[in-house]
Amino acid sequence: MMKNISKKKRALYIRRIIFVVAIILVALLQNTPHVMPGIFGSHAFLLIPLVVCFGMFETNLVAALMGALAGILWDVTVASGDGYNALILMLFATATSLLISYLMRNNISTALLLGAVAIVLYCLLHWFIFVVCSGATGGFVTLFTFYLPSAIYTFAFVPIFYIILRALLRKIKE
Repeated sequence: MMKNISKKKRALYIRRIIFVVAIILVALLQNTPHVMPGIFGSHAFLLIPLVVCFGMFETNLVAALMGALAGILWDVTVASGDGYNALILMLFATATSLLISYLMRNNISTALLLGAVAIVLYCLLHWFIFVVCSGATGGFVTLFTFYLPSAIYTFAFVPIFYIILRALLRKIKE
């Protein structure tokens, strides 16, 4: 009986260590200039689909902590590290975890739906708060030339992260 409990705990620790390492690696990939190619001036916000996919496989508290960690790593690299990314990614991860726990099934179509909603919501909120409310020039142009292409570019990574995480978690379970 004790061996089964220790194996389960060991697998849980390995799983969460892998999640933290993945967040660090994806944050480096996203935030290091010229590593990810920009397509038509857009950038991939890789931490958003990663956090959504983590939320699909974790409990509410752990998902919130992983989302906050990802957001903090993102906030450290932006000019105005005001905590916006930490808050929004924590909310995305927690909401995803709650939806999967109580309302939705954990499958690729749900990942695509939740990923799309999170990405579009992030882009629209970021555009509204940091472009429109700050009074920057070219508000609507920025929405259509940067934020929406970035949302489409980021969405391409949702199935990739989901498939990799699902395969990895099955391997750990074995």
